[in-house]
Amino acid sequence: MYVSKGRFAMLCLAAFCSLPVSSAEEEVSNTVAQFENSEQIGKNTEPSWWLSSHETVSKTIGNWSTNIDSFLSGTESSQPSDSYLDVRFGTVLSGSERSGFFDFRTRLKLPNTQGRLRLIIESEPDSLAPESLRGESSQQNGIVNSALKSNISAAVRYIQEDIGLDLDAGIKVDFPLDPFLRLRLKQSDVTGSWNWWQNQEAFAYYSKGIGARYGLGLGYATSPTLNFGTDFGVTWLDKEGLFYVRENFIIQHSLNEKNRMAYQLSFLQSGEQSIEPDSFLYNIQYERLLYKDWLIGQVTPQFTHEAEDDYDGTFSLTLSLAILLGPQYLH
Repeated sequence: MYVSKGRFAMLCLAAFCSLPVSSAEEEVSNTVAQFENSEQIGKNTEPSWWLSSHETVSKTIGNWSTNIDSFLSGTESSQPSDSYLDVRFGTVLSGSERSGFFDFRTRLKLPNTQGRLRLIIESEPDSLAPESLRGESSQQNGIVNSALKSNISAAVRYIQEDIGLDLDAGIKVDFPLDPFLRLRLKQSDVTGSWNWWQNQEAFAYYSKGIGARYGLGLGYATSPTLNFGTDFGVTWLDKEGLFYVRENFIIQHSLNEKNRMAYQLSFLQSGEQSIEPDSFLYNIQYERLLYKDWLIGQVTPQFTHEAEDDYDGTFSLTLSLAILLGPQYLH
């Protein structure tokens, strides 16, 4: 029964995903045409509000980064800032249910402050164990609610690149405030068409307790446009007394300069002493650059099979938009 349902769901995904992707392609093409027309008109008139807003925020991020760096180091910065803000939001449709999500991440790089410090402000996932996540980590009833309820953390990161060390000391902006420490060690290498990486992490939150994480990944590039990858991750949370394990198998395919596809199959397990299967999922992500290199549209149909539901497949469709802001996106 397990195998037949899995095969049936795989056929459904292959048949069904072509519909939203095709529809999205048509809608995206119309949007791109509007953007291109706006850009052409903008050469002779005032730029559109969304272009001027992007430019204003991008310049502000660069100015903040430069001023903070100059203040902490006591030296005027002569280098262009490569700090950025990545905002992503969208909608998840699953049966008759609909939810929204909002995530952001930023990096304020300080090149003159010993060349090793970065101010990190980012949204925190709902779970300390990403291996347990089936979809978006911040889903609420709507995008606005998700944005209002986002968990935000601010930390100063010390970097020792020669040994792949990151040390974060910061605070989760919640009530009450939740200070934390994170220690990461990263190793990676590229040999020909092969690449591998390995991460070790230990963390301690005042309210959530301590934990540790280990990850290992391997990738192979058959061509500049086609990549195969697999990774393994395990997280232990002391407060829950549980291990979370996940294996991912991913194919990434660049169709052209503006269009990319990714195919993913994941297996999730958890347990206290013995690891038991929780679920498996597979999805296809279509991604298109809508405007230059900073406005990106994404469409992701997915089937999720939960062990507690006898592995019956549940279909969901994620529609999202990503906006990248910073001085490097002003060209």
